[in-house]
Amino acid sequence: MVRRIAVVCVLATQAFGAQIASAATKQDTRKHGSKGSCVGADSPPVDEATRRQASRVVLCLVNRERRARRLPPLRRSRPLAKAARRHSADMVGRKYFSHFSSGGDVRRRAIRSGYVRRSRRALLGETLAWGAGSTASPQGLVALFMSSSPHRRTLLSRRYRDLGVGLALGAPASDVDGSATTLTIAFGRR
Repeated sequence: MVRRIAVVCVLATQAFGAQIASAATKQDTRKHGSKGSCVGADSPPVDEATRRQASRVVLCLVNRERRARRLPPLRRSRPLAKAARRHSADMVGRKYFSHFSSGGDVRRRAIRSGYVRRSRRALLGETLAWGAGSTASPQGLVALFMSSSPHRRTLLSRRYRDLGVGLALGAPASDVDGSATTLTIAFGRR
């Protein structure tokens, strides 16, 4: 069965420790498409090389949405990206779609990736989406988030500084024919 749009999005934001005041951070956005277009935004990833490129494009698109609203860009976090990538791959491999897995939640994944130490305070959030066909592209996935008010609030929140994009080829469901992409975006501030 082919699904043109297949997405179930859930927001999970967790604050650990004291409230963290919002602060704007500047980032050199030249790597992620400064003010211009995000090259490859409409192309669904089909192999490892295009999957890596699509991950960079998702960051570019999120920061483009933020710049359009005069918000500070989010900076790429390798540990959060590692945690998000593993979670997306696990969902595709085990055919489930949830913020919770046998390995825990977003906090446990952030600890395992090295982004957060158990004793440190951190603000963490996570958004999930998957799409097939046109929604499997970075633009399609980010558009799904922007059309959902809880997810749009997370993407545009001033509370986060860091972002990790985890894209996996395939869907977290077994009844999908054709190309599909599963996306986890992990947000953080330590």
